[in-house]
Amino acid sequence: MKKFIFGIVFMLIANVSVMAATSTATTTTNWDSAAAVQRVNTIGKKLIVANGIGQNITFKVSDQADINAYANINKEVYVYKGLLQYVTDDQELAAVISHELGHILNGHCAKQGVLNTGVNILACAAAKKVGNVAAGVGQQLVSSKMSRKDEFEADITGVDIMTKAGYNPLAMISVLNKICGNYVDILQSHPSGEKRLLNIYNYVEYNYPAKLKSGFKSDSYSKALTMLNPTIQKRKASASLTKKFEKEQKKLLVKKEKRMAKTAKTSTIWDGYYTTLQLMAQ
Repeated sequence: MKKFIFGIVFMLIANVSVMAATSTATTTTNWDSAAAVQRVNTIGKKLIVANGIGQNITFKVSDQADINAYANINKEVYVYKGLLQYVTDDQELAAVISHELGHILNGHCAKQGVLNTGVNILACAAAKKVGNVAAGVGQQLVSSKMSRKDEFEADITGVDIMTKAGYNPLAMISVLNKICGNYVDILQSHPSGEKRLLNIYNYVEYNYPAKLKSGFKSDSYSKALTMLNPTIQKRKASASLTKKFEKEQKKLLVKKEKRMAKTAKTSTIWDGYYTTLQLMAQ
């Protein structure tokens, strides 16, 4: 039984994820909880229906003033009060919800549950050999690196989800530019703001060029373009960077097609792993 658990842990060591978005405190006024719940559910259900998502997902509003949203193992998407009063419009809110749906559809939530179990086991074993401090730093480096990968994946999955539901995918850039800091991300669970925005921009440019051409009217999006433009122009002026860009996007396109073919399923392989570990722990 222990060998089985360790086998899953090592198989997953390249796939840790973090669900929650960037969180900071904010001041709130004129709060209408009933209207907020209805707004989140209306957008959430529209996204689910348009994409034929088969998983039983529910949408809830948290009465906390942080600018935050997250999805959990129970397939619940929570949007915080602070975030609802921070987004400019329904386009940006749809981007936030789509990102969290991306975590669920890609199995990140269940995967994190499995990893938490496995990493704790490994951390306890490592602490006996190298000491608690060194083991803790090693655990953080592994977890942070893998969760950044999942954030990138949830972002572009969210782009596909909101676009298919009739929302402007560039709203993802607009809202994330407001809440993502640009920091040295080696010990951060989320990639730095500029890296996330560039990842989304490149994906939209390749998959939805008409949307990119139409643009998105918001001050945050304009500021994001100003920040990203030097990197974008450098890539377009370089044959090698352009070739690398196209190669990366073709790989993402293959993943996109596989992912879209599975949206009607009620669970992912990670849900199965998590359920198995929970049963074994009883």
